[in-house]
Amino acid sequence: MELRRALTIFRLQKRIPIESLNSIFRELVKKYHPDKVREHPGWAHERMSEINDAYETLAEWLSHPPEEKKTAPTVKEARENPVRTDEELFRRETPAVSSVDRNIFYPVFNSFLNGLGVYYQYGLDNPAYRAEGVRRFRYREAFRTIQKARDKLEVYSKMKRHPVFLAASRFSRLTAAEIELGEPEYKERMKYRKFDDRFRLARRSFDDAVKEIFFPELIPKHLTGRAVSGIYACYTSFVLYLTVFTEGERRNAAILMTARYDALMDLLELRNNGILEF
Repeated sequence: MELRRALTIFRLQKRIPIESLNSIFRELVKKYHPDKVREHPGWAHERMSEINDAYETLAEWLSHPPEEKKTAPTVKEARENPVRTDEELFRRETPAVSSVDRNIFYPVFNSFLNGLGVYYQYGLDNPAYRAEGVRRFRYREAFRTIQKARDKLEVYSKMKRHPVFLAASRFSRLTAAEIELGEPEYKERMKYRKFDDRFRLARRSFDDAVKEIFFPELIPKHLTGRAVSGIYACYTSFVLYLTVFTEGERRNAAILMTARYDALMDLLELRNNGILEF
């Protein structure tokens, strides 16, 4: 695994003691181990594989501090013994998507975005609208399109292990799962009302951010940037919900939303690196 990807998974921006790395690793295992995420075993196994690979990459990196040379190397020394600094490691790029793979990937990914665009255009992220007149048919159309694209991306991601296929497949899968979740009625509503309301609001705000990222034309000009700027606050609300509820449907919902946030961050990283276009 590339260092930059490993740093993203562990949310690191600089070197830390190996003890701190181990502590973060244990927390991630507690959160994503298949025994803890029984409702989403495939995703949990995939996530744990990534976490293990990332841990090995980071442990190796931390065990070899960057070299400091008192004198500049000669041209010959630089060629024969190149020094790999942290900055050089950070600059390592994910391979570009080949022209053949682009022709496979983008028609399906754009189909997913088309379905998602209809979903947001008609306000179907609000479950209350999904049974109303024309919106009911639009919801069926949008969700069917999203599901078909999700299924194709999942097949391609098993054949093509490029990060673009993997990230798009994960995001489409989690998006479909979040749509199906709707707004469930949990037990002991009054007892946990404060947490439930905050989590519900964070889900709505996260959808607003996703809408602005992929479909900025749907956002009024005076609101541009507002939703995206608050996306990390959504993540903190998801994590709080995950921390408070250690089992049950509420915890499953929190796991789903933190995973969807992570999947979106993966897509944005690929776009920022010029690997993915949307």
